[in-house]
Formats: sequence, C-alpha cells, structure tokens
Amino acid sequence: MYEDVIKEFDDIIKTDELFRSFSFNFAYSKLKKSKTHLKFLIGIPGSGKSFLIDYFYQNLEDKDKVIILKGAISKEELHKSLVTHTFIIIDEAQLLDIKMVEFIRTLSDSRTHSFLLSMHTNDAMEILKMEHFKSRNIDVIDLKPISKQEMIQYLNQKLLNTNANHLFTKKEFDTIFKYTKGNFRYIKKFVKTLFELLEFASNNNLKKYKDINSCLIIMTAIELGLENG
Repeated sequence: MYEDVIKEFDDIIKTDELFRSFSFNFAYSKLKKSKTHLKFLIGIPGSGKSFLIDYFYQNLEDKDKVIILKGAISKEELHKSLVTHTFIIIDEAQLLDIKMVEFIRTLSDSRTHSFLLSMHTNDAMEILKMEHFKSRNIDVIDLKPISKQEMIQYLNQKLLNTNANHLFTKKEFDTIFKYTKGNFRYIKKFVKTLFELLEFASNNNLKKYKDINSCLIIMTAIELGLENG
C-alpha cells in the first residue's frame, strides 16, 4: 500500500531531485566562488555534504580536472590522482589520519593543486584550531541543517509525488522536526520508517495504526534511537 512512498525516501543521491535549502544554496555559492587551494566542507553527519559534492561536480564545466575520492585514502592513491587532476575532493575526510591531512595541507601550499576536504564539523574544528592550520588561507564552508519550514516544503514535495501529502498535519510535521532537528538524512529515514510501520499495520490489519498518529511517530523515533522506549 505504501511501497511507493517508502521507495521515495530511499537514501540515494539523485541530484535531479535534490532539495536546495537556503543553507545548501549558500554553501554551493561559496564553494563555486572559493579561490583558496584548501577548503573544508563541514556539517553534522546527515546534513547533505555528499549531495552537495555530487551536485557541485555535476555542474562543473571541466570535470576532467576534478576527482572525488572517499575516506581513508593512501598517499599512493593521492599521488596517482595528482598526475591527472588539479582539484581533489575527498568525501568522508574525517577518516584520514592527521598526518595525511597535514600532507594535503603542504601539497596545497604549492598552489599547483586544490583540495576540498568534506568532514564532520567536530573533526574539522579540531584540525583547524591547530597552529599550522591557523595561519593558512583556508575556506570553511558550513552546511547547516534545514529549517522547519524547509523540511515541510521538502516533505510535501516528496509526498506529492505519491499522493501521500494529505496524510500529515502541521502538528505531526512539528514533531518530526523536533526529533530530526533539521538533519536531512534523519528526516528521510524518519519518514521512510514511519511508512514502513504503516505498511506493516496495514498488512496485519492493525486498525489502531491505519493512520499516522502520535503513537506511530513515537514508535518511529524509538526505532531510530531518537526517543527512549
């Protein structure tokens, strides 16, 4: 019954369906305009950093000079990338050890290559407060959570695709925002899990849970670890 809605909220990057919040637009604009050779894209887990990176890459005119790497890459892998690319993007860069981050900083000083390190806010702040990073010209692009109004706009837009937008009230949207705090990934997981519970209730004729209500929303929050049971 709710299979289409559940699929609509799969955690898959689809840049053609990307919801561009104010924070997303601001971060994207800053990233496009940045001229520094070392940039940090920061945000809490689930804020949409990987979405932004993919969108940025897809809209570049000269993709051949850019490569996207992920996680704890080795020096050998990095050196191979430097031969054919002048702009290196590393997603999940919090997985790099500090020696590797320092090595990237020294490479950026040469001004022959540019680097974008995407990582969790707390990890980036620990690095940026180190003395040898303080004195460098580094752009920090902070991707903030979306606002409640943006969340409602996003959900209505997605739910409209499957004719399910009538199932929510403002009160329920408010409660979802309270639990997810504007975290893009949590919002998607929350709504997907909520409809999975609705689907289970429908398949098992649990009439108490045939519609979205406060009980189902609390059950969803518990399922995702956002509420104590």
